[in-house]
Amino acid sequence: MYISREEMPVATFILIAINLIVFFSTFIFGRVFMISNFGLIPITIMAPPNLYTLFYGIFTIFSSMFIHDGFLHILFNMWALLVLGRDVEIVLGRPRFLALYFASGVVGGLAYAFTSYYFPSNRFAPLIPAVGASGAVFGVMGAFGVLFPRRPLALFLYLIPIIAPAYIVIIIMAILQTLLALAMPFSSIAYSAHIGGLLVGLALSLAWAAGLRRYRHDYW
Repeated sequence: MYISREEMPVATFILIAINLIVFFSTFIFGRVFMISNFGLIPITIMAPPNLYTLFYGIFTIFSSMFIHDGFLHILFNMWALLVLGRDVEIVLGRPRFLALYFASGVVGGLAYAFTSYYFPSNRFAPLIPAVGASGAVFGVMGAFGVLFPRRPLALFLYLIPIIAPAYIVIIIMAILQTLLALAMPFSSIAYSAHIGGLLVGLALSLAWAAGLRRYRHDYW
């Protein structure tokens, strides 16, 4: 067991609360308005026509992480963050957890912008906004797999329940997301963002894991 650095996963609860508040605000301001103005549009990052557009694109990398398109979208993301984020935050500590969360989300957004702009599935791909906390959540998932590799996790593979150690689930998800990204380029799901976030979560947690103290258990 790791030594706890936080008594309560406050950051996890606050992130979930912000996501829920923003989600329900879409019913006030309108789905199209929220997604078109605060979603990540690849061309604003990869080929901004001016400095304002570049700063706007950078802003949307962060704003898009708190917008979700539909109940199932936010339900799956927030449920995963609730289940996985609590233990990761308690072990890493709040500053590292937040750094991992946002770094995973940013890299996930950049991965989506890069692939959509340079490898578009259609001529409109660079103009299609992406929203959701999936990149950040996949980063938290990667960290969970590193910190608690043998902790059992449940994975639903097209409604088929699979219960396996966390590192097995992470490997399955990584392979599945990569295959789906290659096989379904026209999908409405930003698989490249998932892969980018997962890789960041794995890299940061591996870099930090060696410095995390553990309890030593002596058996007599």
